[in-house]
Amino acid sequence: MRIAAYCRVSTDKEEQLDSLENQKEFFSEYAEKHGHTLIRLYADEGISGTSLKKRNEFLRLIKDARLGLFESVVVKDISRFARNTVDFLQSIRELKVLGVNIIFITANMQSLGESEFVLTIFGAMAQEESANLSKRVKFGKKINAQKGRVPQRIFGYDRIDNFTLKINYHEAQVVREIYRLYLEEGLGCRTISLQLNREQRKTKYDCEWNPRAVRRVLTNSIYCGHYVNHKYEIADYLTGKQVRISPEEYFHHERPEWAIVSPEVFAQAQSQMNQRRTQYDSGEPFKGARYSSKHLFSTLIKCEHCGRSFCRKHYTYVNTRVYWKCTTNDQYTAERCDNTVKLEEADLLSELRMYFASLIQDKEKFMAEILATMEKQLPTQQIPDETHRIEQRQKELLLKKNRYQEMYANDIISMEELKTQITKITEELQSLNCELERWARSLEARKHADSFLKQYVQEIERFLHLETMTNMDLRKIIDHISVNKDGNVRIILKKLENMDTF
Repeated sequence: MRIAAYCRVSTDKEEQLDSLENQKEFFSEYAEKHGHTLIRLYADEGISGTSLKKRNEFLRLIKDARLGLFESVVVKDISRFARNTVDFLQSIRELKVLGVNIIFITANMQSLGESEFVLTIFGAMAQEESANLSKRVKFGKKINAQKGRVPQRIFGYDRIDNFTLKINYHEAQVVREIYRLYLEEGLGCRTISLQLNREQRKTKYDCEWNPRAVRRVLTNSIYCGHYVNHKYEIADYLTGKQVRISPEEYFHHERPEWAIVSPEVFAQAQSQMNQRRTQYDSGEPFKGARYSSKHLFSTLIKCEHCGRSFCRKHYTYVNTRVYWKCTTNDQYTAERCDNTVKLEEADLLSELRMYFASLIQDKEKFMAEILATMEKQLPTQQIPDETHRIEQRQKELLLKKNRYQEMYANDIISMEELKTQITKITEELQSLNCELERWARSLEARKHADSFLKQYVQEIERFLHLETMTNMDLRKIIDHISVNKDGNVRIILKKLENMDTF
């Protein structure tokens, strides 16, 4: 009789592969002993049995069975065939229809000779064994995470053992450069990745950089000596799907010897990222915008009608002409936005210089006007009231969160409902934290308004003396430039509390 054999190991570790070789030898001896002809041995290496996904050899076995290449399939154990009851039964049924018998040697069972009920019980036992194994693995991973187990690879470090990292000198230089470009040059993640690729810098996996990889470096607190793990877990062992767990369940480890940048630099990067996210994701006047500092006026000129940024255009005939126009109008013409104004870059820069020069002709008057505007927008005495309101709401949310957790513990609500409510509370808390930080900056600006204003004026004077300037130079002074379809241009100065450095 023509037979095929199937074997599988769940990992590709050396000892498991050795077990695979033993299984191959076992099936060869089995065929010879029973007088069968072994047509082919199908072997999946390093693949889980909880799903058919990526089990290429198993899928090839089914395909060959349809071609009638063999009459039986020999498997040592049911758990090697499948640990998912649904996949197990579907495969059994399909092979039965094809007239292919499956022989499970350890259980001394055959698919054509046993009832489906008995096979289902054994299949369910194999799945339950896999479920228990998953629980033990998850528990082991949690214990190791508590102890501070480090990932296999992380840029900037070399892994010494499961719990120890050593700073990689060359990669650490790239990490510091990323923070410098982000904070000092004002570049975005995409621009930074392009610059690293131009310099032929590679990631830990010897690949090119992309914006997501740069963002991971900027948001991972391990680079300032604070390691956080146990952020994800397997939600379903059958699908292997990972989900992010609640921040309260994270494990925090202080590792100052791993610091590549200072905690202050890391905090500045998070503050800068929050400011950009808040500014460019919260609607007017930055609706639909993505932070960019590629060109002089990138994401700084805003259309009053559609809210989108102006885009940079250039035209070359005799001389090269560089101008800016509404992105929506450029893409869809007047169909969506009828702002057809075009701003010549050289003329706009010249007008800016003249505008700033006029502002500081009378420094005292300029500073007095800014102070008056600040007090008019929100008197200083209202700030403590606002911060008190936010802090009270934060306390209410934390109490609410505790109540939901108690309700879940007493079986009043389900885990799904608990996660939904906790997510809502967490999102509101994050929003309140941003608002509280904004009020704190506002109060700080008002307390030290005189010194802040003097430095603001110095920044304007520095700008006027620059022969060439960058997008970051402009951002230190202005918030944005607003343009309507009548050609009216308004320059909105940056608020003192939003200044990057003081």
